[in-house]
Amino acid sequence: MYDSCVGLGYHCESTHQIRRITGNDRAHFFDWLDLEFESVVETIAGDFAHVLRPGMVEPFGDGHCALDRGSDIRFFHDFRPSSGATLTAPDIERQLAGVRAKFQALADRWRTLAGSSARVLYVHHDAFDELAAADLRRLRLTLATAHPGHRFDLLWLRRTPPSDAAGLGPGIRWGTVAALPGRWQGDDAAWDAAFQGVRFAGPRPRTTANDRSDSV
Repeated sequence: MYDSCVGLGYHCESTHQIRRITGNDRAHFFDWLDLEFESVVETIAGDFAHVLRPGMVEPFGDGHCALDRGSDIRFFHDFRPSSGATLTAPDIERQLAGVRAKFQALADRWRTLAGSSARVLYVHHDAFDELAAADLRRLRLTLATAHPGHRFDLLWLRRTPPSDAAGLGPGIRWGTVAALPGRWQGDDAAWDAAFQGVRFAGPRPRTTANDRSDSV
């Protein structure tokens, strides 16, 4: 039985599906971000200190997102173009303080949850089947080292079954969620199946909204 479910990337599909399945749209640090596995590990290990530092954020992908060079996290939804459809460096500079404040609040929320008695299920969506069991063991060790006494498990979701599942160790489980071409939200039925048997404290109302509103 889990008190909370927190996504650890890879991108927007996992955030949408976790919120749909749990019925809880309360924002967490890695929601709606586009980031590699190493960015997740390094951000947790560094207690979020290297994210969104002044002078380290720049337009990326022809101005369709902002890239934080300090963490290699891509922000598609937090910086807005002042005109047109693409971000500029002045846009980022003007908005950086506000975005930093949001993510500092989310980092505080993370620390509060990890320091509480709550039992948390962390979900990492390995959307391109890039990881191995050793990577998930390293992620679990990173979380346990950063937050001693924290009660949590990891759910590793891939497109196909891992060949080394036997090496995952305690507190880590895996599942599969096949991609659904043309739908960034992913396959609802596949995600439901991956969460079959997972129990959360309190009611789990289903939600259907696809917006990205985040109340910090």
